[in-house]
Amino acid sequence: MDSAFDNYLILSKELRNDLLALLESESGSQHWRRNFVRVSASLIEGHAQCLRDMCTVSFDCISPPITANESNVLKSEDSFSTSERIKYTLRAAYKLFEINPVPNFGGAEWSKAQRMMLKRHSLMHPKTLTDLEISDELWIELHDGATWLIEQMLNIPSLLQKKYGSP
Repeated sequence: MDSAFDNYLILSKELRNDLLALLESESGSQHWRRNFVRVSASLIEGHAQCLRDMCTVSFDCISPPITANESNVLKSEDSFSTSERIKYTLRAAYKLFEINPVPNFGGAEWSKAQRMMLKRHSLMHPKTLTDLEISDELWIELHDGATWLIEQMLNIPSLLQKKYGSP
């Protein structure tokens, strides 16, 4: 678990630094919006991978039961979409580490986060110029979704510290 947690801390710090550097140059331009979506998605996916690694190690310990999808995504993420991997990983991590409140995946925030991840896919694999465009209305939705999902990821260390105390 120490190795998985150390990797989480190192990767997390670097991905947060990328986002903070981007935020220092904030603008309303299309290229800035595209980069925000890309950097946010990298942070989210990096955190999710580290959480999957830590959760997999926790299977050797006594832990609360998790659903079949949560267990399967930890063992073989390839059969799940990006949004499903993130959702089930977060749910499993909150359960396995016994922290609350579990993110609400039934609300508008999760829908916006899913839309942001879909837009990241079209930005990374564009087929037309339209794939690269982010309207003002869409930008608000993507920004809100990214912010909510990043908060869910970044809340985990403080919730763990609150529950289990400082090392």
